[in-house]
Amino acid sequence: MARFIFISSILLVYFLTIVSCDVFSKPKPDLNVLAKIETFSGNDTTSTIFSDDFENNNISEWKQTTDWEVSSTEKISGALSLKHSPTASSGISSIFHPANSDLDFSDIEWSIKLKNGNWDPSSSNRFWFYLSADTIRTDLINGWAMGVNISGSSDLLELWRIRNGKADSLIVQSDLDWNASILATITTKRTVRGTWTLQYQKSGEEKSKTFSGSDPSISTFKNIGINFNYTPTRAGQLWIDDISIIQLASELFMQKLTLINSNTVTLTFNKSINPASIHSGNFRLTDENNQSIPIIQAIPTKGSDKSVDVNFGKTSGIELKLSISGISDLSGKTMNPDTHSFSYSFSPEVGSILINEILFNPFSGGVDFVELVNVSEQTIPVNRLMLATRDDALALKQIYPVSTEKQVLKPGEFLVCTKDPAIVASQYITSNPASFCTMKSFPSYSDDAGTVVLLNDSLDILDEFSYSAKMHSSFLTEEEGVSLERISLEKPTNDRTNWASAAASVSFATPGLPNSQAGTETEIQDEITPEPKAFSPNGDGYNDELSIKFKLSKPGYIANVRIFDAVGKQVRFLIKNRSLAQEGNWLWDGKSESGQKRNIGVYIILVEVFDQEGHTRTFKKTCTLTDRLE
Repeated sequence: MARFIFISSILLVYFLTIVSCDVFSKPKPDLNVLAKIETFSGNDTTSTIFSDDFENNNISEWKQTTDWEVSSTEKISGALSLKHSPTASSGISSIFHPANSDLDFSDIEWSIKLKNGNWDPSSSNRFWFYLSADTIRTDLINGWAMGVNISGSSDLLELWRIRNGKADSLIVQSDLDWNASILATITTKRTVRGTWTLQYQKSGEEKSKTFSGSDPSISTFKNIGINFNYTPTRAGQLWIDDISIIQLASELFMQKLTLINSNTVTLTFNKSINPASIHSGNFRLTDENNQSIPIIQAIPTKGSDKSVDVNFGKTSGIELKLSISGISDLSGKTMNPDTHSFSYSFSPEVGSILINEILFNPFSGGVDFVELVNVSEQTIPVNRLMLATRDDALALKQIYPVSTEKQVLKPGEFLVCTKDPAIVASQYITSNPASFCTMKSFPSYSDDAGTVVLLNDSLDILDEFSYSAKMHSSFLTEEEGVSLERISLEKPTNDRTNWASAAASVSFATPGLPNSQAGTETEIQDEITPEPKAFSPNGDGYNDELSIKFKLSKPGYIANVRIFDAVGKQVRFLIKNRSLAQEGNWLWDGKSESGQKRNIGVYIILVEVFDQEGHTRTFKKTCTLTDRLE
């Protein structure tokens, strides 16, 4: 009887199972699948952007597939891998797939398996994975790539920023010297802070250490892709598999601190923050002597869900330190405690400081310099200034801080930015060494033409000057060592008529001093004045030289100065085709062209000045050369 009941129970369970399947017609849930869905989309913080293991034997959604195939020959994993076609001839093969994400919002992780055949990479046989590409035109791509010999000069596994289709900046370099028949899984990660990490795992070995670098720049993320440069014998000898791109939850952190006024800073975070977590107690402000500065209040910034305005009390400090804790994002995740130091000074504004002089074609052995002038009524912190230039596409490049030292520029003061002040001071007359600032890195300014860009530390453009060697005076016989000087501080910087070659009378540059070509707002008459009227070049230290002073209505004149005796014979060609400042003087020692002391008597001074437009003025003055004056 017991045996009958046991068999009946089994039959009943079997019957109910069949009925339940027929009635509900729904497969039993796969717990592993549910777990995967919960992990990637449960709180909308992590998701898969792209994944392909090529097991479906289909690459129709990939672009430029002519030289590529899905193959089981020497596959990397599973049954199939993406493989370069052995029928391809020498050249460049690339294949792309659409993929996109917001690099400014989320951390991204790429993973790929790569294998090459029995050959060593070289400048002729190299490969890389486009992590992010804004186009599939390889000659135009902007983004990032990870691979071997990207720049054509290294077999190390590296990560480069790509600009206009070329390797632009090395971001991360690993210690993997890629050679023949390597199979490796490579994982690359970028955080919204611009921190990049690279890690690899060769087949049968442990994971490598993590290699890191920084590149906070942003580029449009539209595609991923593979690029293979190869010779005929290497065709078909590259395999790819298990590509995945994951969007990760980024940590909450402060991206920017802005000093708004004397008692307010605005803190901008990388994502929306929970308003309920904003309390004055979450912030602590101290000065350079570790003295606490009271926090008055902390409130969300009006019109922004990512910013907080922190109001604080009075302080006499210069360098302040703000500690932050307890702030959380909308998902409830609390940021790691963080501390930021900042100068208690206001970032220079547009128009507060101007480019005043530039030497871009120095003497042999010399160095470039850029002179700035503070035209505001505020003291400007030099460490919040940056110099840069532009590339052929007019994008900013070589953005370098003017100084990391705590230095200020007072109203009306000059600042000479250069890499070697000692060299500049040795080649030009300057009486203001305090105006020089040593830059650790200096932008490269071409001898022919280029652009000087002045920025503040928020990368706002304060002033910009596009110069050209053609702006120099046409009367110059040699442009080397001659600076371009600004004529008027009121006229626009890029007004070409507002710049002129520095005068020969000041040795062709005025670093740290008023420009020789600076115009005046007051109308003046052209004046030539010999002083004294009678001079005695006898070496007694009294009136030994004649000073021929000039004051002209505008800068930029060229001068010729001749000395004649009473009967009209030229005795000295004192100045010949020399460019002039607006004011200055020439000296005559009373000697002839051959160096002989002239006889006592009356001499005629003939001064001819002319500009590039052909306007000419002639002045005739007299002086008396004597032996001794009582």
